[in-house]
Amino acid sequence: MTQFPNIQQPGYPFSTKIKDPSLQSEMENGLVISRAKFTRAPQTFTLKWSALPAADYATLRDFYRNTVFGGSLAFDWYYPTVPNDSYSGQVFSVRFVDGDISFDLVAPGYYSGKISIQEV
Repeated sequence: MTQFPNIQQPGYPFSTKIKDPSLQSEMENGLVISRAKFTRAPQTFTLKWSALPAADYATLRDFYRNTVFGGSLAFDWYYPTVPNDSYSGQVFSVRFVDGDISFDLVAPGYYSGKISIQEV
């Protein structure tokens, strides 16, 4: 499987969102019933950079446009090295989500922006 490019690690804050796998319905008497709707709860990771070097941005942009074609194809991504985090260095099979990616040129040779990737 294709791997996420080897570029500068994202900055902080680093966001992880876990999808709620439940289905909940409110009854006429106000009681809420629930059950599992999905058998798994995929995670979405939001990666942010405040000063991504232009060469790394070019690599990321090429990967997004010409390798995985936006959210079309899945790829392997390694969770950043984070002390005392059980996910540290773990590989996840993910794809781009939330539509377009957007980066701003914030200084000569540096870009700022974010991407969202979700487990497949």
